[in-house]
Amino acid sequence: YLKYFKLFGIEKYLMRFSTHDPSRLRGIDAKFVDEPELWIKTEEMTRRVLKDSGINYVEVPNEAAFYGPKIDVQAWSAIGREFSIATNQVDFAQPRRFNLVYKDRDNTEKIPLCIHRAPLGTHERFIGFLIEHYAGNFPLWLAPEQVRILPIGDEPKVLDYSMSILNELRAHQVRAEIDRSTDNINGKIQRAEQMKVHTMFVIGKRDMEASAVSVRVHGKGNLGAKPRVEAMAEIVQSIRERRA
Repeated sequence: YLKYFKLFGIEKYLMRFSTHDPSRLRGIDAKFVDEPELWIKTEEMTRRVLKDSGINYVEVPNEAAFYGPKIDVQAWSAIGREFSIATNQVDFAQPRRFNLVYKDRDNTEKIPLCIHRAPLGTHERFIGFLIEHYAGNFPLWLAPEQVRILPIGDEPKVLDYSMSILNELRAHQVRAEIDRSTDNINGKIQRAEQMKVHTMFVIGKRDMEASAVSVRVHGKGNLGAKPRVEAMAEIVQSIRERRA
């Protein structure tokens, strides 16, 4: 998880360790599977792993799943909202119900423990977290539209040059689009900025003649002209390395 947190720039997080209530194993208020020894064993095992890992965690009684203790991974978005982005759960109820057994080293049959693990939760929930966390300003490698090409004017040679760059980007699996509208270049830039497109290649006649592109990055403005080969290599390398 620490690798995920670093990759996505998640700075505030903790593990939420949910345990059972021993008084609710039997009777009308029963909430948990009646396996007191397994509860003690699995909770102690989970607690030891958390302590050994050195990761911050809180222990919450009476909130385990009915079939075993669980660890929920809590993270906070950039605006301070808390999300449960992953879960790991010990299950000692289902193996017995399905008559699952294995032979131990002493050749005796034993019932296994089952582990439910969702390292990033549901995809929909995690994508929702990322949209809020980045406020739509995704890093290049994660952006839905990574590069937009903005030709200046409608001169056929400039459009052909722009299309060749688009095709080259797509050949490298870059999510790229081209704005072929008749709007002036300021309008094209404004629209791309409003849509939070990460990188824009502005291409005019001088760029074409120099085999170059003028690079803009959302929120940073104009970075100046670069040789086509250099600009292309930087985009591909940045995506490959998943730079922030």
